[in-house]
Amino acid sequence: MITRAALAGLTLMTATLTPMLAPAAYAAPAAAPGYRCSYLAWDGGQQWIGTDDCVAVGGAPESGPIQGTFTITGRSPASTVRCTQPANSFLSGTAETPDTVTGYQCSQV
Repeated sequence: MITRAALAGLTLMTATLTPMLAPAAYAAPAAAPGYRCSYLAWDGGQQWIGTDDCVAVGGAPESGPIQGTFTITGRSPASTVRCTQPANSFLSGTAETPDTVTGYQCSQV
């Protein structure tokens, strides 16, 4: 038989542990792969180039080929593009941070 004191102790323990568990259950999703650069420019087609002080975020490679979907965000002008991998290519861009990031098939977000 559970006494009132034991039940009160279990209730207090549950109330104390629940806030500790909550942050793990509601953790923010990881940042998507991408780059933040000072400048973002369009080449007139589907290629976009981020330049100056580029920083890789969300696991994006700092240099070399980029595969899969990623973003480039520029501060001047303030905008973001999403770049994807073309069907006929194994690359979606190249990175040489902190100088440049090039996305091959990009569209504004």
